[in-house]
Amino acid sequence: MNATTLIQGPVIEVMITLDANQEPKVTYLQDGEVCSGSVVVTCGEDITYRLVNSTGYAFMGAGFLTPYDNIIDSVQVSADGQELILVDEDNVQGTTKFQLIFTNSTNSLLLLSPDPQVINKENVPPKY
Repeated sequence: MNATTLIQGPVIEVMITLDANQEPKVTYLQDGEVCSGSVVVTCGEDITYRLVNSTGYAFMGAGFLTPYDNIIDSVQVSADGQELILVDEDNVQGTTKFQLIFTNSTNSLLLLSPDPQVINKENVPPKY
């Protein structure tokens, strides 16, 4: 699935649960802690979103408010739909907003996530 040569960046776990009213809730976790799902990038990397404890759901893709801003270079979804990778070569500084798009096994309707962000900051080489 991952055809890039970029380093592995953050892995964000995504969990979808239903509340008492059967409304879906999307929770983001990084290193076991609840987070916003947003990522700050300072060098080219692959950002991975991985579904956990979300039986019946799969990634379909990601929708961008500004798809031509060149902040994210491509989106890849694993064959089983359990991982989505944002390829960010970090060639452009700025912020892009997007929503993760999920399918579900209950019906043909799609679920949209709350909108995380990828923020590209200036690529500063390390000082030696």
